[in-house]
Amino acid sequence: MADVVQDPAWQPFAAYSGTGPGVLVSHGFTGSPGSMLPLARRLAEAGCNVECPRLTGHTEHWRDLVPATAEDWLRDLREPLARLKARSSTVFAVGLSMGGALVLRLAQTDPDLRGVAVINHALYFGNPLVPFAGLLKRILPSTPAIASDIMDPGVREPSCDRTPTAGVAQVYRLARMVRRDLPSLRQPLLILKSRQDHVLPLRNATRTLALAGSARKELVWLERSYHVATLDYDRDLIADTCLAFFQRVLREEP
Repeated sequence: MADVVQDPAWQPFAAYSGTGPGVLVSHGFTGSPGSMLPLARRLAEAGCNVECPRLTGHTEHWRDLVPATAEDWLRDLREPLARLKARSSTVFAVGLSMGGALVLRLAQTDPDLRGVAVINHALYFGNPLVPFAGLLKRILPSTPAIASDIMDPGVREPSCDRTPTAGVAQVYRLARMVRRDLPSLRQPLLILKSRQDHVLPLRNATRTLALAGSARKELVWLERSYHVATLDYDRDLIADTCLAFFQRVLREEP
């Protein structure tokens, strides 16, 4: 099936009308740019230059995601990151779930990235079968969708119809790389974590806070959201917290 989507929720978002910092925004595994639109738009309204791409293989159909790799997704982010660097003197990155792992990896490999904010990021997993996804994909190609873990009953996340096991294996590969190099992280780090996240365990926040090498590390608990917090009751709090974090980091620059 071709990797072509017409639904606006699946289209990349970009806004370059601001005079503030650049912000790269990444959605999560089986998700879409639509899950990040409220945040991306708030950042743009605040004067930031913003890019939120659609990651390779992410459509409504799970089979499109099967051949995608962690390297594909990192490349998907490096291209808009380069554009943001060309237009903004300072660039931050924000990611949800797997998107959080991706932007952490970018920060570990790109010292020019000024700071990182992660929302319910995916480094540690509650399902004990996740490490074996690379083997299980041969006998269990997909599992039920993990999307729309949202407290607000009136909101649904635009997402993939099922979860490809091959993709889970790639997320796990990415998470292992990021976890290994957390002590090397130097950029300021903001962690936003839902206390009620039915997809990823709380230790994603506590272990990352403990292991990251960043001199500035902040943890903010989200009390009124589930996993897809960017579409949930705390979406305005997330935007306000990210913007305030960016401003604090910018004020500390020499």
